[in-house]
Amino acid sequence: MPEAPDFPGAADVVRWFGYWPTFHDAEVLSIRFDRESGCKVAIYTFESGPDTDAAGFYVRRKDAVVTFSMEGFAPDNQNRVESFNGGNVLFGARVHHRPDGYELELDGCFGVEGSIVCERMSVTIEKRAVGHR
Repeated sequence: MPEAPDFPGAADVVRWFGYWPTFHDAEVLSIRFDRESGCKVAIYTFESGPDTDAAGFYVRRKDAVVTFSMEGFAPDNQNRVESFNGGNVLFGARVHHRPDGYELELDGCFGVEGSIVCERMSVTIEKRAVGHR
């Protein structure tokens, strides 16, 4: 499992899942850029256990919407978001610590992919009932 980032709210995500998630098969619900308040990326993610249901699908547990909040964008605008659609399924999402802040990398599987670089990042978690995005 990846190491948890060192910004506000990350410990809450780790408390819920027991680790920092990879966001594999997670869905990007929204990406909002605002030049005054920054950027928010909401990702619906979950934990799948080893158990399967009657149809052979892995049983999900610990569903949540994890929202990344980012502020302080460089004038050279290193941000890139492409292919946002109705699915936006990820292979994964990673946070990279950089000398000048952070980078949220969205590795797209079906739909959105990109990279957002900022000076400050935080995260919140909204726990959901299993299967309720």
